[in-house]
Amino acid sequence: MTSKNILAAALVLVGTLVAHAAKLGDPASPLTLAKTIKGKPVTLADGKGKNVYVVEFWATWCGPCRTSIPHLTDLQTRFKDKGVTFIGVSDETADKVQPFVDKMGDKMDYVVAVDDARKTSKAYMEAYSQNGIPTAFVVNKDGNIVWVGHPMGGLDDAIEQVLAGKYDLAAAQAEFAGREVKQKRMMELNQIFGRYMKAASGTDKAEIGKIGDELFEKADKDPMVLNAIAWNILTAPTIKTRDNAFALKVATAAVKASNNKDPQVLDTYARALFENGKTTEAVTQQRKAIELAPAALKTQLEEALKKYEAKADTK
Repeated sequence: MTSKNILAAALVLVGTLVAHAAKLGDPASPLTLAKTIKGKPVTLADGKGKNVYVVEFWATWCGPCRTSIPHLTDLQTRFKDKGVTFIGVSDETADKVQPFVDKMGDKMDYVVAVDDARKTSKAYMEAYSQNGIPTAFVVNKDGNIVWVGHPMGGLDDAIEQVLAGKYDLAAAQAEFAGREVKQKRMMELNQIFGRYMKAASGTDKAEIGKIGDELFEKADKDPMVLNAIAWNILTAPTIKTRDNAFALKVATAAVKASNNKDPQVLDTYARALFENGKTTEAVTQQRKAIELAPAALKTQLEEALKKYEAKADTK
């Protein structure tokens, strides 16, 4: 299921964990750009004391970036008269970016520029340990970076608060620092998960069990992570020694951690019950999952239910 693949991605981190070299509230570095593709060239220092800037990193090949472009255009229109300037920065060549921007036309209606040998990317993305795009940085009127995140993940609220003089920098700093802690934990989980999958591709049950216990402890009652672990154990094609009993233990913990209210977790739980021969219970739990599921998910869950019901009828 696509939804489970998304959950499983929680255990697959790309890049190397690096402590933030910069923190929210630090001065924004100058923009070192090779060429401005659309709009007028921007110098952050010229707007200090009067303007707010949003520096967003993107690429023409990035699907999520293309999705966020109309949103950025809407925000630029919304905040233009309030002294907010958006700058989209790509590390691609001008020859690559120009045709894309031309094709987008008014749908990409803010300043667009190309980086100069990734100098701007290093000063922003690398300095703040950001490994994925799109990522936006808000520079306040004092010339300091006060917000970092996905442009469709609270950027508009952050700008509103900055303009109103109500932005809570201390709270933002604490939240940003918390991301680093979470990233470290997920990296550790990823490493253990990788060892588990490698062991499970073999036949050493004692080793598999030992790593499984370590993985379960590190999951620390996180329902999303527990669900991803259980689903992978139940379905990953690379597993040779499949510990369905352990998968049921993990799925049961995920149900408890999610207060028995998450349809995807219940779906995994039902699958674990089924694989452990508890067919009647699997049918009951799958029906609960369907009751709680949004319309887009019901069809997939109903297919699994038919399988469980068919097995139950043969008993």
